[in-house]
Amino acid sequence: MLKFGHTFDETYQPFNDEKYNVLVNIYNDPELTKVKEENGNSTYMGTTMCMLINECRYLVATVQNDINIVGTNKKLSEIQWTNFQTRTLKGKFDCNVCGGAINRDAKTIRLVLLKRTNNYTQYESVDKMFKVSLLHTRKDNLYEYPNEGDLISALEMYQTIVSI
Repeated sequence: MLKFGHTFDETYQPFNDEKYNVLVNIYNDPELTKVKEENGNSTYMGTTMCMLINECRYLVATVQNDINIVGTNKKLSEIQWTNFQTRTLKGKFDCNVCGGAINRDAKTIRLVLLKRTNNYTQYESVDKMFKVSLLHTRKDNLYEYPNEGDLISALEMYQTIVSI
């Protein structure tokens, strides 16, 4: 490839576009806010509507450190995340309200069990596109989650980490 020139963005991997688009379609391309830079990563978050007193539900996308300043808003389709999370977290973060409504017409992706630990249950999509971890909400509850499911159901748990 060198005889044709140099790449400008070596982190861009076009084969991940389909993976990014799955979540963009599920959440109707929400706008997230950059909330922090830490340990070589930038974190973008958006809060979903929630009625909890001291907890809220968030969409979280982590990327390698980028040039944007904290407070920048970006659409999910503009973020090349390394992991995407739906989480229920204590406290409030200063970020965009993004609704979080799931597009019921989005592609269904089946998940099968990879492994169980005391802290999380990990799945892989049948097409090997994603690895999905569901964090356990109770101590030492090895069988908190089923052996198989689908991506949308996992995301709605709000204890979910998706990696590509």
